[in-house]
Amino acid sequence: MAAAAGGAAAAAAEEPQAPGPVLPERLQRREAERQQGVERQRQQREARAVQEERSEFVLAALGRERQAVEELLAAGPPDEAAARLQALQKLLTDSVRCLAPYELRQAQEAVARLQAALAARRHKPQRE
Repeated sequence: MAAAAGGAAAAAAEEPQAPGPVLPERLQRREAERQQGVERQRQQREARAVQEERSEFVLAALGRERQAVEELLAAGPPDEAAARLQALQKLLTDSVRCLAPYELRQAQEAVARLQAALAARRHKPQRE
């Protein structure tokens, strides 16, 4: 019986020790979760920075193309202006995900104005 009592005492002594190793494990798990959260926030910050850079690049490219189309509409052949306008539309379509809604709407309105100007120029009687 003494052996049984000693075994029971040993088993009872082991039970309180069980929460001991669980505590560091729980702390390690919380620390790992915290580190994952920090890493996730860092990646989101970097993604926003890349998105902003891409947006600035796209806006600059759209501005250059729009200016080129406007110049061609003013003095160049309509077919060349139409080709550049089509390239501008493709650039805008490809860049939809990079642009903020306001910037996208502004660019779409500019393309619509250019299309209207091209249509008016094509239908305008030639004076020569």
